[in-house]
Amino acid sequence: MTDVHERLKALSIELPVLGAPRYAYEATARWGDLLYVSGQISRTASGEVLRGCLGDGADVADGVDAARTSALNLLARMDDAVGLGNVRQVLKLNAWVASSRDFVDHPSVVDGASQLLLDVLGDAGRHARTALPAHVLPQGALVELDATIAIRS
Repeated sequence: MTDVHERLKALSIELPVLGAPRYAYEATARWGDLLYVSGQISRTASGEVLRGCLGDGADVADGVDAARTSALNLLARMDDAVGLGNVRQVLKLNAWVASSRDFVDHPSVVDGASQLLLDVLGDAGRHARTALPAHVLPQGALVELDATIAIRS
């Protein structure tokens, strides 16, 4: 299976339908063969924001689920902008994890997003990555992701 949408179907994954951003920015911006995807928080397809703080009420499993949810939104934005079949490579994934001062396992949380990108996009989902703590994220979200994507002309 090389078609990304066939892979999504085989994984029983349905991409969420996302609306326009609520504020004064674009969900994606294209420059040549690069696509920049704005921050995607851990909002489910039903509109619920997965909220909390790792190390203060939320655990790694909650964070992994939130990272995966954010990655689904990232994939949906890419699909809307250029079509997932036109993704050549996820170049860079930036991740912020709402966490307490003592929480230090951000990489394990963000692996939820990284693994989903690999599962859906195959080798095109391999990426460089930054995983950072945040005191608070928009709408109290557990995770926010943004990405830089190389796309086919």
